[in-house]
Amino acid sequence: MNIVEKIKNSWWVILSFIIFLNGLGFLYIGFKHNNRNWVLEGITYEFPWFFYFIIFAIYGVSVPSTLIITFAVILMLISVIRSVWVAIKLADVYDNNEKYTIRQTNLNHSAKQNSGKGFSNLGCCICLICIFIVFAVIVL
Repeated sequence: MNIVEKIKNSWWVILSFIIFLNGLGFLYIGFKHNNRNWVLEGITYEFPWFFYFIIFAIYGVSVPSTLIITFAVILMLISVIRSVWVAIKLADVYDNNEKYTIRQTNLNHSAKQNSGKGFSNLGCCICLICIFIVFAVIVL
């Protein structure tokens, strides 16, 4: 794969450098590759900005929101580092496509292994929501 194709496949990394939009790149790449973890990661990076705008719309400038903005900027820095890392790994996948090709396996065996996986993702979502509720209580 040449450099132009690598740039075309990793344009979404630019969104991580834009304030208020740093999670949209992960949402895009998560939906493109059907990866729920990247979609959840994108929502996590966008949630503090969304929360800040809701508080700003309700209370205006009267509420000090430096803690929310600090948290959002820290998550933005993490999203920049993480998106560059994911883009490098995806470039390796694009270069070595036959190495990462999924081969057909015994479907009955793999279905039994993945049968309980849905509850662990639900637990992760509930934990993430609880963290943001605690964060909201601390800020207010």
